This record gives sequence, C-alpha cells and structure tokens, in this order.
Amino acid sequence: MKIGIVGAGGHGRVVLDLILESCGMEPAGFFDQKISGEGPYGWPILGDETSLVENWPGFRLDGVVVAIGENRTRRRIFEILSAKGIPLVSIIHRQAQVSRFARIGAGTVICAGAVVGPGAVIGDNSIINTGASVDHDCRVKDHAHLCPGSVLAGTVTVGEEVMLGTGTVVIPGITIGNRTITGAGSVVIQDLPDNLLVAGVPVRLIRHLEEEKDDQGKKTNDRSGPGKKTGGKSGLGEKTNGRSGLGKKIN
Repeated sequence: MKIGIVGAGGHGRVVLDLILESCGMEPAGFFDQKISGEGPYGWPILGDETSLVENWPGFRLDGVVVAIGENRTRRRIFEILSAKGIPLVSIIHRQAQVSRFARIGAGTVICAGAVVGPGAVIGDNSIINTGASVDHDCRVKDHAHLCPGSVLAGTVTVGEEVMLGTGTVVIPGITIGNRTITGAGSVVIQDLPDNLLVAGVPVRLIRHLEEEKDDQGKKTNDRSGPGKKTGGKSGLGEKTNGRSGLGKKIN
C-alpha cells in the first residue's frame, strides 16, 4: 500500500517511521503547506491538502493518514478527506501490542510501545502515542490524542477531541468528557465533564475551556494556556462564576 502523510511536522515524522516499520505499507511523501520540495528525511512534499483533494486520482495512492497532533486541525482535515471519499488508513507500529479483540477506527495511529487491551474500542482519527496504554474495555472516541506514556485503566471512556497530556493516569471506570485536556503527569480519579483544562495529582480545575465558532461555523473550544484569566474564569483551585475546583462537583 502506498500511503500519503498529511502533515510534515513532528508527528508527521513519527508517522513516516511507523509506515516504514509496518508490513505492506510504503510512504509516498507528505502533504503540507509547503507546496513542493524536500520534506523530512528526504521524502518529497507532494502538495497541500487542497491539491490532495483536487488531484486525488493522479497521486495513485492507496490511502492517507492525517499526521497532525492538534486535535481540532486533525479533525477538520480528516472530515474534509473523508467527505471526498479518500481512504483514511490506520497505522500500527510493529512494536505496539494491540489485542485481537480490540477495534481500531479509520485513520488512527498507534505508536511504538503502545498497548491496547481486549475489548478496547479506539475511534476514528485518534492517536495512541508512544508507550501509551489503553486497558481492557476502554472506549476512546474519535479525534482524541493520548500523549506519550498515558495510562487508561480498565473501562475508561475518553470523549471526542480529548487530549491527555504526557504521563496522565486514569483510574478504572472514569469518563472524560469531550474536548477536555489534562496536563502532563495528571492523575484522574473522578469523572470530568466536557471542555475542561485540568492538571495535578489528583487533577484540579485550571479553567473551563470556552467554545467558539471556527471559520466553518462549527463550535470549537478556546485552548489558550493555563493560568490565564478568561472571561472571569481564573486558575487552579479558584472559584469561577460559582464553579469551584475539582474537589467539588462540577456541573
């Protein structure tokens, strides 16, 4: 299979390596904002996402993978390509351990050293990054990113566009809402609603992530950095419009 890689940044280089380490796949090159020339490690830049869509038959590819770590951008490109009928392939490193009883969605990337247990379901266009572990019967929904070393104990549910920071640990049975982000080294011991930025051991609220419309008119969340006041919502452990940290129930 000849595979195109959308995104020539850091994650794109990781995906290039995954394809080279996978049986039966061959990287054709990258699609990125840089229209032509040489990409990472000498592989060519074939065009951008627009030229990929407009000239798809001419590239003679068997499929593509969107190799962008940021969830919102990766989702946008994935949905454009999917709507045009372009095949989106999953890439699994040969040194990842994926149970025969797990299910992996289209366009998902599973990196070296990752483990996906029996009964786990990984949605479309997600990233299970280097050394991350998804135990039995977990559900990781579409467009999520488990950063390196993240650990999900059994029966955890991770929502769409969630990003679990490097080394995040989640105890069994927890549900993490859509678009919530955890800081590196976080330990999650209670359910988290949608659109939160949390960090710590155990996690505490940094702030609520605001939804705003992108240039396609879809709602997205504001992902500016932790600790900044946004619309009267302040940082770690402080009350924010009547909503306090994770030591109390969050509606």
